[in-house]
Amino acid sequence: MLVKASNRENIVEVYGVYWIDRERIYWVIPYEGYEGFITLSEKESTVIDPKFKDDFVLRKNDAGEDLLLHWAADKNDLIYDLIEHDPEAMKEFKRRLSKG
Repeated sequence: MLVKASNRENIVEVYGVYWIDRERIYWVIPYEGYEGFITLSEKESTVIDPKFKDDFVLRKNDAGEDLLLHWAADKNDLIYDLIEHDPEAMKEFKRRLSKG
């Protein structure tokens, strides 16, 4: 899935999706070299390509709510470190992506 933030020109890949009060929220890497995920709401972005790759898993967050997450961020709960912008987590995430 690809989205574009309303205030940016670049198109970014979505690595996670969750919902808050029925609003869809995306986890993305805003640009090359950024060391973590940021969130974009569906209100502040445009979906460019709505198709998900086969790389996503359905899981529950800590509150028991559904979220879709790329497998490379899901393994060993790497998602939490990516949200915290841990540079080591980003290195590990990219390593996992390259191994496929």
